[in-house]
Amino acid sequence: MYNKVNEKIIEKIISIVGKENVILEKEALENYAHDETPLYHSMPEVVVKPENTKQISEIMKLANANLIPVTPRGGGTSLSAGAVPFYNGIVLSLERMNHIKEVDGENLMAIVEPGIITGIMEKELAHYNLFFPPDPVSLDSCTIGGNIAECAGGPRAMKFGVTKNYITGLEIVLADGEIIRLGGKLLKNVTGYDIINLFIGSEGTLGIVTEAIIKTLTIPEFVVDLYTPFKTVSEASQFSIEVLRSGLTPTAIELMEGDVVRMVEKYLQRKVPYSEANGHTIVEIDGNDKEYIKKMWEKIGDIALKFNALDVFVAETNQDRERIWEIRKKIGDSLKSQTKIIAREDLVVPRNRIPELIYQLKECVKNSGCELYAFGHLGDGNMHTDVGCTENNKITEDREKINKMRREMYEITIKLGGTITAEHGVGLSKIPYLSLALDKKTIELMMRIKKEFDPRNILNPGKIFNQSQFNHLTKL
Repeated sequence: MYNKVNEKIIEKIISIVGKENVILEKEALENYAHDETPLYHSMPEVVVKPENTKQISEIMKLANANLIPVTPRGGGTSLSAGAVPFYNGIVLSLERMNHIKEVDGENLMAIVEPGIITGIMEKELAHYNLFFPPDPVSLDSCTIGGNIAECAGGPRAMKFGVTKNYITGLEIVLADGEIIRLGGKLLKNVTGYDIINLFIGSEGTLGIVTEAIIKTLTIPEFVVDLYTPFKTVSEASQFSIEVLRSGLTPTAIELMEGDVVRMVEKYLQRKVPYSEANGHTIVEIDGNDKEYIKKMWEKIGDIALKFNALDVFVAETNQDRERIWEIRKKIGDSLKSQTKIIAREDLVVPRNRIPELIYQLKECVKNSGCELYAFGHLGDGNMHTDVGCTENNKITEDREKINKMRREMYEITIKLGGTITAEHGVGLSKIPYLSLALDKKTIELMMRIKKEFDPRNILNPGKIFNQSQFNHLTKL
């Protein structure tokens, strides 16, 4: 299938990037053998850390000529095993390409390298009174290159959209090492097919992003958060639907199901208001007119009380806002410290089906002796549903049973009008279930696109499609 990385190849890689930027020691390689997806692990043969586009181009030429798989890697925060080097080979870590090349205040654009941490980029842009709207919860560790590869969203996606709405230009190295440049500092561009958006969300399977032109917005003067607990998820859902139907435009409406909040409360060792409730929401409002924002939060508060909210807590200061958001942002750490996580899903359904989704998924995983922990973006229908169980539950060692349970979860989601991933991508972990969400012809068209860009299938192979599917297509 693929060739191994031999001594001759290592020597050539070192000549391209320097010995200090090549990792071969097993202990150090282990850090690049996994991402944040439970249960997936595969060792690379070598990790390479280029510092510019030219070096990446040379590495890809070498890999393509010698049929060596290459797994591009940003921050390693993928939740679909997208950064796991399934066929070993080369992990191409973009961590050294971490600069903002330009901030153009007149056009509200920035030119950035793919390895910059999204949160660090946010802080740098803030010096110019600008911000990049997509805000994945992992922004302190994920990279803009990874955000582009997955078309990341986050809580603010409900109002501002996702990554693809803010990328106007890309520089890309293709599988054969050729460098292409797309777009520019342009808000409109219909010159031919929209190739830029073909790369966004392609999970590193079509090309390697080495530079991006991003659209930014000016930072709003005022931001206010409302923390509103409800007795039930259904009441929280009805509240969010009514807010949006009323014509109000909050930045985010987040949901944390009661079991999740109680886990966070225990982890933080501090009392969370009304933790006994089962539907906790965070509503964020922003803008430049303080009086208008005050009127908006009063209207939202009235709607909350209409749907039996237990209270409405208003956070205007940064300290109070951070205290509210800490509950949401510490969910991952809280769950990992108190239960064995065997699946981390990001399902999406029409907004009004969220209560049904959570109820049916909870019943589904109970059949396997597990618990479902649901939280996510109530305003756009995207729910993160982590499955946890005790260490002595035998399912933790039975991949077949886990896969059966996950299939049932996806079937429930699709029957409710949803699909199997909203933000995390297909990666490696969802390949067996892609045919549940997409018909055969659509999958074939996607594979043909992959084959056109990467005929030898060396770029992040084993992601989105498996090798046998690709080989079958090649024979047609």
